[in-house]
Amino acid sequence: MNKGDKINGFTVSRIRPVENLEAEMIEMIHDKTGARLCWLKSNEENKVFSIGFKTTPSDDTGVFHILEHSVLEGSEKYPVKEPFLELLKSSMNTFLNAMTFPDKTIFPVSSRNERDFLNLTKVYLDGVFCPLIYKNPCIFYQEGWHIEWRNKEDEPVYKGVVFNEMKGAFSSVDSRIESEIQQMLLPDTCYSSESGGDPVSIPDLSYEQFLAYHKKFYHPSNSYIYLDGDINIEPVLELIDSYISGYDKSDEEITIADQPQIDHAVRNSYYDIAPETDTDKKTICTIGKVVGSWRDREKLIACRMLNRVLCETNDSPIKRALLDTGLCLDVEIDLMDGINQPFNVLTIRNTNKEDCPELLRVLKETVSGLVKNGIDRESLSAALNRIEFKYREGTEPKGIYRTIEVLSSWLYGGDTLDYLSFDDIFGSLRRKLDEGRYFEEILDEILGSEEGRAELYMIPSPTYGAEQEEKERQKLAELKASWSSEEKAALLKLNQELDEWQGSADTPEQLATLPKLPLSEVSEKPLKLETKETRENGITVLRRSSKGRGISAVNMYFSLADLTEEELYDASLMADFISDLPTEKTGTIALQQRIKSVLGYFSSGIRIFSKKEDKDHCSPYLSVHFNFLDSNYSKAMELVCEMLNETVYNNPGLIKEMILQAVDEIKNDIIASGHRYSLSRVKAGLSAESSLAELMGGFENYKKITELSKDIDSKLNGIIESLERLAERIFCRERLIISVTSDEELSVECLGELLPEGEKAGCTEMAYRLEIPEKQGIIIPAGISYSGAVLAERIEDRPEYMVLSNILSLDYLWNEVRVKGGAYGTGANISNIGEAGYYSYRDPSAAASLEICAKASEFIRSYCSENSDLDQYIISTIAKTEPLLSVTAMSVAADENWFRGITEEQREENRRRMLSVTSEKLLSMADKLDKIAYRCIIGPETAIKGLDSDYVIETV
Repeated sequence: MNKGDKINGFTVSRIRPVENLEAEMIEMIHDKTGARLCWLKSNEENKVFSIGFKTTPSDDTGVFHILEHSVLEGSEKYPVKEPFLELLKSSMNTFLNAMTFPDKTIFPVSSRNERDFLNLTKVYLDGVFCPLIYKNPCIFYQEGWHIEWRNKEDEPVYKGVVFNEMKGAFSSVDSRIESEIQQMLLPDTCYSSESGGDPVSIPDLSYEQFLAYHKKFYHPSNSYIYLDGDINIEPVLELIDSYISGYDKSDEEITIADQPQIDHAVRNSYYDIAPETDTDKKTICTIGKVVGSWRDREKLIACRMLNRVLCETNDSPIKRALLDTGLCLDVEIDLMDGINQPFNVLTIRNTNKEDCPELLRVLKETVSGLVKNGIDRESLSAALNRIEFKYREGTEPKGIYRTIEVLSSWLYGGDTLDYLSFDDIFGSLRRKLDEGRYFEEILDEILGSEEGRAELYMIPSPTYGAEQEEKERQKLAELKASWSSEEKAALLKLNQELDEWQGSADTPEQLATLPKLPLSEVSEKPLKLETKETRENGITVLRRSSKGRGISAVNMYFSLADLTEEELYDASLMADFISDLPTEKTGTIALQQRIKSVLGYFSSGIRIFSKKEDKDHCSPYLSVHFNFLDSNYSKAMELVCEMLNETVYNNPGLIKEMILQAVDEIKNDIIASGHRYSLSRVKAGLSAESSLAELMGGFENYKKITELSKDIDSKLNGIIESLERLAERIFCRERLIISVTSDEELSVECLGELLPEGEKAGCTEMAYRLEIPEKQGIIIPAGISYSGAVLAERIEDRPEYMVLSNILSLDYLWNEVRVKGGAYGTGANISNIGEAGYYSYRDPSAAASLEICAKASEFIRSYCSENSDLDQYIISTIAKTEPLLSVTAMSVAADENWFRGITEEQREENRRRMLSVTSEKLLSMADKLDKIAYRCIIGPETAIKGLDSDYVIETV
């Protein structure tokens, strides 16, 4: 392929090597429409197609978010109700989704299978250019918003998938902060509008406006098409041309204006907290400042370096200075990029509004001192090393992330390689570490003055949530009172038509239009995760190849099976503290420098394993995971073992801060991801493994750490003594199982010197069981709910049940809970040990959703009686078992198989069972679906107080 070549309606405009990715960037222009296309041609098996559009909102109705949902709800060539859902059912995709950003909407898909890749591309192209939204307004009302009103006596309510999704998003104070600070900093641009949609404004969008936006923005002349991987290019270009050649080139250019620097702006906003919660030290102070332009790649990386150095740990200079005032609990800094004008945001948590002037004074004083005296170069160098490592390693699915990175410049008229090639910038930044005051000047600019700054104060309000609900109720009541008889009749008709459409089924003829991957294209054997077990120097070692291009991963597992419950909980705290406390040889700041210089990734936590057949026992481990360049192996092992053996726990101030910070972090996580906590809670009643997992990371953990935080000063000495005893007892060779994932022969002989021999655990497994209520409601300050339920019986036939749960998720629950019920997400799942459950996410009717789950057996009996062809569900079930994995993720997945006793032969047998599953087999499992053992709903007080009296109620 050469510059100037014409291929299926496209002309090649530029070709360049991309050496760091072992690839070639080929750029093309569509001759008739001017559509832009770039292809990162490589030998990567995973193939990516993405089409994106520059979408610049002018209000808060979320029109582009609703369009993103809606165009995949049926198209001219594929006139089924939900092509997106049908693809989920029948594809071996490695990625299938769509995303709305503040200034763009993208529709990316990927697959390792070429036929599947083309199928996905066809359906997505037909969806974005030929959607059924013009013929079927029900799509808009379902995905966007409508007033649900079926009887004249009923009180009207707002429903809609995006409406409820954003209601959930706006329940998160962090989402609110991000949205509002962006509006304040960029008030004269498209970024002043909430692209996802504000629930207050979403109902202002009309169906006619919705269509007009699609016609204007979803035009080939406004498109950005990205391809990635080993692709047979000619049929792909021919397919794209067949969709866009019918358009004429549009002269309308969609531009994004630059925001002139704002005057210093201050805003007070409010967020919801539980009525009985003390408002003292619950204010969040956020300051933001535009850093520059998307063009300033070097400056943006420098900002990321500064953010890591100044605020990553409690002993980082800015965070330490603000924490030492005693006026706040936590501080963080982040760069918001991927837009025309990226901005930096510093957030001070858990303070009082009246204390903020003093905090900002200390901030200014600290910044001034750093600017004057200089920022530690070793810390900056370490931060740069970590950023460069992450860049070179990449994140899976890499092709999807590259889609977004390319658009970080391409969307604004920049080079497609600007955000894929950074070697020159890393070299320049290293030089600037040794010369001049580049980093001090940037710090002074972004944090040294009020010029161009936005200050946002999120103030707690025990009445905010109730006030928002009342405003919505009052608005609907006023609307109802204003309706004429004709308007009432029209609304009743709209709801009836929507119900009929949602309850209708696609015909066999409609379903036959969709391209499908035949089952014959699916390998009879799973991707190998082979592990070689050896004994080396008295240690069990698990080895495997990495194919990581010079990056290796090590996982260390220290047995905790002989610990008491209290010791186990303290061990989980210890896992959280490793790397954040100093060691006997290295102070906290110097330790962070070494970690970033030597390791690409480090994490520690509690992992729990059990065999499928044993629900009464489990084996807990304190696990340490890290990766590194092969050349850094010796340094990596020395550093990690120093953290394990020599961490100084006698730091009462730091430990107190981290415990108090954890309480707030977990609370915010429950509000944002309540479905995970609901599922953890209900599964805790079934097995030792799930009980212990709930103690370590579920709602039980929140209760325990909240109790620990009360009168924390009197408990610190006891905590420290326990941590010291446990570290000496746990971190030894006799308790260790280690896995090494590398293409190099990395010896573990060094552990003979780096770790003490110690004593073996007194046992290899333990019994543990939490007592939890069969029905539980947990009140959170939010406008939306989450639910979880679990079956009473563990599933022995897991491969077959995985197919069954896929059918429930993508057919029954999708239609009943998401489509009709308006929840943003729902599904059925099964754990590695056969615990099967259901969940719903950002759900306006969580209790009703659980009742729907309880009737799943009726659906399965009906479905399996009428359908013998399960191929599509078998394909998509297998696809879920083979995600794209980084070296570290692959090593962790292979380790889990080993700990659970799952061999390659068993994995192959499970694949054979999935491939041969029948309707008769699924029918035989239907009775198990009737027996729900535990239920949990997490949501606002109005939802929880309305539950049956047999629900046990608690509050976050």
